[in-house]
Order: sequence, then structure tokens, then C-alpha cells
Amino acid sequence: MKNNKKQGRCPFSPLTLLAALLLIGGMLAIILPVLKWDAEVSAEAGEYEQLREQNRQTEARETAEEETQNQHAAPPVSLAEEGSAVRQSENAVGERAAQSAVDLSACLAQNSDFIAWLRIPGTNVDYPVVQTDDPDDYLNHTFSGKQSVVGTLFSLADADYKAPGRNIAIYGHHLRSSGEKMFTSLMRYKNPDFYEDNQTIVLDSLYRHREYTIFAVMNMKVGDWEPSRTTFSGDAAFMAFVNRAKSESLYDTGVEVGADDHILTLITCDRSYAGKEGRLVILAVER
Repeated sequence: MKNNKKQGRCPFSPLTLLAALLLIGGMLAIILPVLKWDAEVSAEAGEYEQLREQNRQTEARETAEEETQNQHAAPPVSLAEEGSAVRQSENAVGERAAQSAVDLSACLAQNSDFIAWLRIPGTNVDYPVVQTDDPDDYLNHTFSGKQSVVGTLFSLADADYKAPGRNIAIYGHHLRSSGEKMFTSLMRYKNPDFYEDNQTIVLDSLYRHREYTIFAVMNMKVGDWEPSRTTFSGDAAFMAFVNRAKSESLYDTGVEVGADDHILTLITCDRSYAGKEGRLVILAVER
């Protein structure tokens, strides 16, 4: 009598198992380096979070001191003294406007190239800026000098923060990692809806506090144009620069710029536009 029971067989052939193992190995070869890169970027960017915490503590301390001073306000002055008091009050307001919640002195003490602190409400951009004649160094080193792909936001040596110049340009990395670090969140401005709620840029330099409104968001390739230009032969040349940015903007912001205005330009990579040569440029006018 024949035994009709079939012997148990492996549902996968050796070739199928081998193919599955190779596929898993290939996926791990791709995923593991990405995870390692992301972990390194996050760890190295932690230095900037420490600087932000330092600034938050400074702001809290200054707020507490101001509240204490207000509690001990001087009594009313006579009419004869009122004019002098008003002038002193106006001067005090001007001095406070020039002050920043950022501990600029502490930043300068840590790095003598420090020139300003840049903040864009609604984004992760909240970083120190250095001014340098060696930009390659800051492309690969953090604010404290540690070698890192995170780098540091920087302006070139010809940027005039003191006068100020007509155009101050700041460069920063667009990092492909989880979370948004350095200038990565600038990519959001390619969406006009995001722009509508996040138009303001705040710059606290060693010389003064400034606020800007974004007026153009544009893509370009290296060599097409020089967005970091700082000097212009006259008003006509400056307005030609401004109008080119507005004409090539991804959308019309409706923000006007005049010949007497000062602008701020932020520049970062945008591989989605033209590979390694692609750039995203955001221009803003001082209010």
C-alpha cells in the first residue's frame, strides 16, 4: 500500500532565502549610515542649544532686574525738571532698543569672530553668526571650533554691520537630517503660505538690534548672480539688484524696497533645484 502523505517541504527555496538576505543586507547598508549621520549631526548641533540656553538665562535675568527697577521707580518730578526727565527717558528707550536678550559679550568672549545673533521666529533659526575671511573653515567647524559638518553661520569680511552696509549676507548649511538645523528650515519659505505667517527676521549685532521683513525668495545656480554683493555704485545699481531679486522671486510678497533701505540676504544650498550648484536665497528689508 502506497503512502500518500507528502513530506514537509521548506516554503522557500535556497535562492529565495539568499535573495531575501541580500535585500535585507542592502537595506541595512543604506539605512545604518543615514542613522549614524543623523545621530552625529544631532550631537554636534547640541552645542548651539547650549548657547540658546545661555541666552534664555540671560533674558530671564534681565527681565527680573527690569521688574525690580520698575518697583523702585522715582517719585514724580516738578515741571521745571520735566523737560530733562523726558530727554533722559528718551535716551534710555534708545539704549534699551539697542540692547539684546542675547548675551553678545559672552558670545564674543567665546569666539572673537562673533558679529551677530540671527533669529527667525517660527523656524529653528536661532544661531550665532561669525564674520570671516576664511569661510571654508566655518563650513566645517562649529562656533567653538569643533570640526563638524554642522558648521557655523557666517558673513564674509566685506559685510558692513556697523554702518550698516546696504546688504549684509549670511551663509549657512542646509543639512539633510531629522529635525531642522542651521538653514534647513529656510526651505519652508518656498511655500508662500509659510511665508505669510513668518515674514520677520531678527538680527542682533554687536552694534544694534534690527528687524527685517522678507521681500523675495528665489532659487539660483552658482555663477548666475552674486547675492552677497555689498557695494553698489549708486542708488540705481542697488535698485537693479533689488528688482532682479523681486522679479526672480518664487512669488510676489508685495513688500516694497526703496533706494535708501538696507537689506539682509540669507544663502543656503538647495539640491532640489540644481543639484550641488543649486542655491536658495532669501532677501529681507530692514523695517
